[in-house]
Amino acid sequence: MRKFIYIFIVLLLSGCHDDYWELGDSYVYNNGCIYYVIDTCHRDGVRYEGLEELVPFDVHNFGYNEHYIIAYQKPDSAYYIDFNQTIPDSTTCFQEKADSLETLLGKMLSIQNCYWIIRKKDKRVFGPMSESDFNRRCKRMGISISWVREMK
Repeated sequence: MRKFIYIFIVLLLSGCHDDYWELGDSYVYNNGCIYYVIDTCHRDGVRYEGLEELVPFDVHNFGYNEHYIIAYQKPDSAYYIDFNQTIPDSTTCFQEKADSLETLLGKMLSIQNCYWIIRKKDKRVFGPMSESDFNRRCKRMGISISWVREMK
């Protein structure tokens, strides 16, 4: 139950985007994040999804094919500060998640323009990384994917 409460809070906090894209193989871009769909159900005509966050808020662009997802993110520290203040429970599980997010945020903010690669077959996430590291890794992995939106 706590897991679904956490997912609900994440979706509420990321409500300033209004995009939803299915990226294939149970991956979705939803409201500025990239998720893996764990479970989907329908109640009263509404679709509910159990989501595992793979690339946190604030994803500005992404691309995908049958094997990989790429993402560009410009992290917003205000979002993460708000999120940490709204964690409803001080249990070890939530504290570990908050500590993990804080460590990740520090890395993301030091890079500022973050790039990510997700290998679909095993949900392996590479990132955050700088643009030059991203380009090198794409070349090494043989990834050639176009961005969904025009990069500015």
